[in-house]
Amino acid sequence: MNFSQILSRAFCSGPFSFALGFGLGILGAYMLSRMQEHKKLEEAQKEIEALIKALDSKLQEKKEEG
Repeated sequence: MNFSQILSRAFCSGPFSFALGFGLGILGAYMLSRMQEHKKLEEAQKEIEALIKALDSKLQEKKEEG
């Protein structure tokens, strides 16, 4: 039995396959969660920037009137 056969039996065994698949599933779920959180933060940042622009324009109008 050569080295590659030993490795293939070790990596394709039931418990190792399950652990690898489970670990990759957890990692994928974590990455998906982080991406969704990042997207929410970007949307919040855009909303805040829009509010700042609106307040700035109102302030400019008040300065021009007063």
